[in-house]
Amino acid sequence: MEQSSGYQYSRVHRALEISAIAALPVMIGFMILKASRGLDDMSPWVAVQLVGVVFGGYLAADFISGFVHFVGDTYGDESTPVFGPNFIKPFRDHHTDPTGICRHDFVEVNGNNSVVCLPVGLSAYFGLPADTHHLSALALLTLCSMMVWVFMTNQFHKWAHAESPPRLVKKLQAWNLVLPPEHHDVHHRAPHDKYYCITVGWLNPVLYHLRFFEAVQVVVARLLPKRPSTAGD
Repeated sequence: MEQSSGYQYSRVHRALEISAIAALPVMIGFMILKASRGLDDMSPWVAVQLVGVVFGGYLAADFISGFVHFVGDTYGDESTPVFGPNFIKPFRDHHTDPTGICRHDFVEVNGNNSVVCLPVGLSAYFGLPADTHHLSALALLTLCSMMVWVFMTNQFHKWAHAESPPRLVKKLQAWNLVLPPEHHDVHHRAPHDKYYCITVGWLNPVLYHLRFFEAVQVVVARLLPKRPSTAGD
C-alpha cells in the first residue's frame, strides 16, 4: 500500500513538473511584455539599467540557490511533508552519489525549480504596477532574470558534475560564467558545510568569509531551541 501511494505521488509530481516547465516561459513572456510598457523610451541609460537587471537577477539566483541548498542540507529530513521527498532527499542523496544528477533527465533536473518559480512570478505580475511605473518595471524584469537563472541552476549544477559537458559549457565554466566543477568540488568535501551556491558560485567566497550560514544557524537555534541536523545526518 505504501509503495503504491509513493508511486502515485511521484507520478503526480512529475506531471506537475512538466506542466511548470511548459508554463514558466509563457509566464516570463507576459511579465516582460507588461514591464516593457512601463519603461521610458529606450535611451542609453535604460539600456544600462537592463544590463544591471540581468546581472542583478544572476546574483539573486546565485544567492537563492545557496540559501535553498543550505536549508536542504541542514534542516528537516526525507520524512518532512511535501518538501522531504521532493527537495530535501535529492540534496542529501547528492552527497553520497554526486554524479547521480547526471543520470536524471531534463524534467527531473529542472522541474522543481520551475514549480517554485511560478507562484513567485504570478504574485509579482499581478502585484507590481510594472506597466505604468518605471521602477516597478525594472523590478519585474529583475525578477524575470532571476527566474531564468533559477530555472537554469540545476542544469549548471548537472554540467558541473558531467564528465563531458557541451563544448560551449566548458568555455563558460572556464570563464567562471556558470558553475565551474573545481569550484563546486569545495562543497563536496566533507562535512559539506560551505560553498552552497550552485548557479555560478560568485557569492560563495563572500558568504563563506562573512560566515553567513553560520550566523543563520545561530539565529535559527535561538528561535528554535532544537539543534539542526547536519548534512551527513
